[in-house]
Amino acid sequence: MENVLKVGLDFAAPIPLHTDISSKKFEGFEVDLMNEIAKELSVALEHKVAYWEDIIADIIHQKIDIICSAATVTEKRKEIVAFSNPYLNFHLALVCNKDNIVALKDLKDKNIGVRISSEAEEYLKKNFPEKELFLFDTNDEQYGRLTEKEIDALIDDTPIAYGFVENNSAIVMAEIIKSTPSQYAIIINKENIDLLNQINSALDKFEKNGYLQDRRDFWFKDTQL
Repeated sequence: MENVLKVGLDFAAPIPLHTDISSKKFEGFEVDLMNEIAKELSVALEHKVAYWEDIIADIIHQKIDIICSAATVTEKRKEIVAFSNPYLNFHLALVCNKDNIVALKDLKDKNIGVRISSEAEEYLKKNFPEKELFLFDTNDEQYGRLTEKEIDALIDDTPIAYGFVENNSAIVMAEIIKSTPSQYAIIINKENIDLLNQINSALDKFEKNGYLQDRRDFWFKDTQL
């Protein structure tokens, strides 16, 4: 590994995991985490922003070293990439406009939004196969449509839903979907075992010394995820 760690970021910034790197202030849970990992590994960070499919391709072709951008651990993804130890546990959530709160069981009659290529999309296809979904490229777009009541609800990861709800009084996290326990972890090329071991060692250290829990409490204020 060189002294620069190339980090892939999703074009649809998953606030509060991280903001858009071109925004006025690049910050978030994963920004803090990666800065701490960079110190531990004595490397500088270089970021590349792209759509999800593109940063996955970049990992596979070793154009970047890692992805740290709300990457959910899945068995399907494990077939093509490696994952670090997880650093955040969460579920999927149903998010509604506060003037139009609907129940999960009633979604078959509603207009449902979801971000393309997300685990939320996979959940909806599996559980509501007859539904025509409203698909969005970015989080800002889908939450904006919900705010304007152009869709009835959306499904998203609880950490991301939390970030948008905290900053938008028009929407609420109506229901946490308990049947969807999930974890975020860092994605690494399967062949880069040395880097995987270094990152896992750092994550183990941060879990034991309380750093990870401190950052969870700071960014999510002990909110149920």
